[in-house]
Amino acid sequence: MFDNIKDAVAYIESKRNKRTVDQFRDTLRSLEINMKQHNMIHVAGTNGKGSTVNYLRAILNANGYRVGTFTSPYLKKHNDRICIDNEPISDEDLLKYINKYYDVIEKEDMSMFEIDTMICLAYFQDQELDYRIIECGIGGEHDKTNVIDPIISVITNIGLDHMDTIGPSLYDIINEKMGIIKPGQLFITSEISGTVLARLQEQCDAMDARMIVVPEYEISGYPFYFVYRDMEFTLKNQAAYQVTNARLALTIVNQLIRVDPEATVSAVENTIWSGRFETIERDGHTFIIDGAHNMPAIDALMKTLKFYKDKKACIVYATLRQEQAALMVSKLEELGLPLIMTSFEDERIVDLSQLETDENVSYIDDFKVALESAQEKYEIVFVTGSLHFISQVRAFLKEN
Repeated sequence: MFDNIKDAVAYIESKRNKRTVDQFRDTLRSLEINMKQHNMIHVAGTNGKGSTVNYLRAILNANGYRVGTFTSPYLKKHNDRICIDNEPISDEDLLKYINKYYDVIEKEDMSMFEIDTMICLAYFQDQELDYRIIECGIGGEHDKTNVIDPIISVITNIGLDHMDTIGPSLYDIINEKMGIIKPGQLFITSEISGTVLARLQEQCDAMDARMIVVPEYEISGYPFYFVYRDMEFTLKNQAAYQVTNARLALTIVNQLIRVDPEATVSAVENTIWSGRFETIERDGHTFIIDGAHNMPAIDALMKTLKFYKDKKACIVYATLRQEQAALMVSKLEELGLPLIMTSFEDERIVDLSQLETDENVSYIDDFKVALESAQEKYEIVFVTGSLHFISQVRAFLKEN
C-alpha cells in the first residue's frame, strides 16, 4: 500500500511480468470489472492510434458527449493514459485504485500495462460515460486491451513495426492486429494496401463482421484542406498524416451520432495531440516535435516536411531502433535539410555517431546541446524519433 502517488507510480512502472490475455481476463472477472461497458470502441494499428482516439474524443465532446480514453505511452505523466474528456485521472483517484488492487497485483505479479488497463476499466466502470475509447498497446489479438467487447473495432494502418514481438513478417503482424475484430461487429480501417485489405476482409467474412474502408484523400498543399461529406476542414500546424486520422475519426463518429457540422469542424481543426507535430515556441524560434519512431511514421512525416524545404529549418533526431536507424536516417537525408543526430537518457539508446552519412549530417551527443545549437542557426527545428526522446525534449523545452 502507498501513501503517495510518486511511490505508487514508480511501483507499477517497475512491473514487467508477461501473462496471457486469458489469465488477465480471469483476473478481471474475479474482481467483477466489467469488460463489456457501454459504447466501447477499440483502436489498433501501427501508427496514428493516439491521434485517431484524440480526434474521436474531441468530436464526441464537441457534440455533447462525455468520453473516457485510454492511450499509451504518456508524454507528460503516467496519469495521461487514462482520461475523461481529455482530463487525466487525478493523483488521488489513481492512488486509490492502485491501493485498492495492490493485493491482486502482488499475488498475480501483474505487468504495468495490465495494471493500467485494469485501473482504466475500473475507473470507467465507476463513471457516467457516453463512450469509452480504448487504444491497443503494440498488438491486437494478444494485447491486454483485447479483453474488452466493443461496439466498433478500428485499425488505423498496418506496417512493419515491433517485428521482434508480433512479427517477423507483415503477414504475422496483420494476423496479430486483426485479432481485435469480433463476431458480428462493425470494423473500420484507413489502411490502403490492397494486400492488407484483402486479408482484413477475409477475417471480417469469417467473423460475419461488416468492414468499412476509409478511402485515401490526396492533399496538394499546405495548409491541408479536405472535405468530409458536407464539411470542409483546414488543418494548420498539423501534419499531413493527420488528414487520414481525422477522416477515420469522422467515419467512426458518423456510425454513432448525427454530428453538428460547425462544432465538428471546430473540434477537428483545433485538436492537437501532444508529441505529434506539436509546435512549441521558444525565444522567437519554432520547435516542432513529432514521434516518428518507425519507418511508416517517418514516411508519413516526410509528406509534411517537404513543404518546409525552402524554410530555414533543420532536423534533430534520436532513436531506440537499432534495426531501422540507418534506414530512417537515410530517409531523412533525402529532404536535403540539415540533420543533427543526437542521444538521450535511455539504456536502449542507439549510437548514431558511427553511421555513414553525407556532409549535411552532424552528431552532437547531448540532445540539449543539440537543440541549443539548432536554435542558434535555424528558425524552425523539427525534432523526431523515439517517443521516449520526444517526451524528454518536450519536458526540456517546456521547462526552459
